[in-house]
Amino acid sequence: MSLQQLLPAPSEAVRYTIPALPELIEPLRQRFIGSISNGELTDADLGQWELVFQELLTNALKHGARNDPTQSISVEWNITCDAIILSAQDPGQGPPDAVLQAQSLPDDPLSESGRGLFIIANGTDERRWWRGPNGFRLEVLKFYPSQGLPLLSNPELDSVLDELSACYESLSVFHRLTGNLIESGNLRDFIGSSLEEFLSLHPLDRIFFQGSPTIPETIRQLLGTAHWFLDQSAADPTLRILGTLTRETVWETFEDLTRQNIDIQALRSVGAGCVFPIVAGGIHFGALIALRKPAITESKSRSLGTLRTLADLCGIACANAHLSGIRDETQKDLRELEIAVEIQKSLLPILPAPLSDRWLVSIYQESSLSIAGDYAIAKTDAAGNLVIAMIDVMGKGVSAALLASIFRTAFDLSLHIPSANGILETINRTLCNQLGNLTMFITCAIARVSADGKSLDHASAGHCPTFFYQADGTRTFFEPSGPPIGILAAISYTNDHVALAGGERLVFVTDGCYEWDRQDEDHGWQHFVKHMDQDRTSPPIELWTRLRGRIRDQYGPNLEDDCTLITLDIPL
Repeated sequence: MSLQQLLPAPSEAVRYTIPALPELIEPLRQRFIGSISNGELTDADLGQWELVFQELLTNALKHGARNDPTQSISVEWNITCDAIILSAQDPGQGPPDAVLQAQSLPDDPLSESGRGLFIIANGTDERRWWRGPNGFRLEVLKFYPSQGLPLLSNPELDSVLDELSACYESLSVFHRLTGNLIESGNLRDFIGSSLEEFLSLHPLDRIFFQGSPTIPETIRQLLGTAHWFLDQSAADPTLRILGTLTRETVWETFEDLTRQNIDIQALRSVGAGCVFPIVAGGIHFGALIALRKPAITESKSRSLGTLRTLADLCGIACANAHLSGIRDETQKDLRELEIAVEIQKSLLPILPAPLSDRWLVSIYQESSLSIAGDYAIAKTDAAGNLVIAMIDVMGKGVSAALLASIFRTAFDLSLHIPSANGILETINRTLCNQLGNLTMFITCAIARVSADGKSLDHASAGHCPTFFYQADGTRTFFEPSGPPIGILAAISYTNDHVALAGGERLVFVTDGCYEWDRQDEDHGWQHFVKHMDQDRTSPPIELWTRLRGRIRDQYGPNLEDDCTLITLDIPL
């Protein structure tokens, strides 16, 4: 078997997984150097990268895979407009953190380890590492802020860019559709106009709403005469089966369906298609189904995100319409709250925080059945800066959960803004645009940590004070500098800016963390602050567990309001 056979094509743009064979390092190194050598890098830069690549891969083979050819290692590189990023992953657990953090040669000149890491550290600007069930990953970066690097150009990268474009398109559609949903009181008009808007962007062969066998009669009567609605009793057998699917299903060929254990012979002549179940509040209303002829080659990635969002919003609209048919107001309110929680779980899951050796973010939440309006999120922008947001929506039920989902979309589109108050002001203008004259608002606190972990911006709009603990235990509060967002568009917010030296902790909370205290409001807050100060050095999970324990002991197992907590720790 030749080296070229052992060295397969990359599984993505520039990622290779190879057996742990030393002879494969050289052809990989040549490919890497070839990909970075057609820009403005000097011979010295290229020579430095050759050394870094050699040491990185040698360490992965020798120490991670133990030179065992039955083991695999992965190498990946990426070129941005101002940096080169190279990483290797092996099945080992990597050297100790103290060794990885060292910037000097080992004390023992005869030591068999340490020199390679010294070469890697001297040849790059940053190192990051992770350990997990799949092994150890070491990533190195070197910045070239004033040079034109040779950005990769290949079909895989073009596909990624297309997908990013599709995401922004879906977010734009989401903005318009959620605005229509908030204001529209007519279920049929909302779904009909939404399907027309989708078809204007993605002219597929056919798109329709297929009712399920369990669709409530109230919804069947509202939609029954629409040309895009297919009743179970009227649909042909093929479509009837698709309408019963309760999981997302996508296929480009009939073989894709058979691999998913769906054998519908009538679909052989259809070509590509997708099914997105319409479910809200535990009710299966049906499915959004799009079908394309085999001759149509439109990339599915450009439409699936929009369809998925549209199906979620159709579920919300159907649930709202169904609620209006429930005569008992008590049952109606309870049902709406249950649906709001379902919406929050579906559209607003608490996502894992980005990992970094420059910060640690932990997010904890427990929802009640009365508000469903808290939301917390942490993301990094394209430059590696961390952005955290904590919100609490005024109101309850479906409208609160929906407003939180609009916030999340606006947050994603504002990550590139270089200050916390700028992000807050941009989201505020977006919400004011979406809400119009509706009397709804959001309290919000946003923090932005620089990519190097050395500075922090904080801005707050009517939210609870944010705890800021310095390494010596000194506590201050970051207070709101303006009213909640979504009320007045022409509002300016100020930044709290601090330099970070390591050892700091920020704690964000919502009012459900302390307003359960049945004493007067001020005393409840002061009591809460006292406990937070006592637990300021506790690991995040212990801080959360003790808080929930106090609420459970003094108030009971069921929360009256959402309870959400974020901790941000800056390592020493």
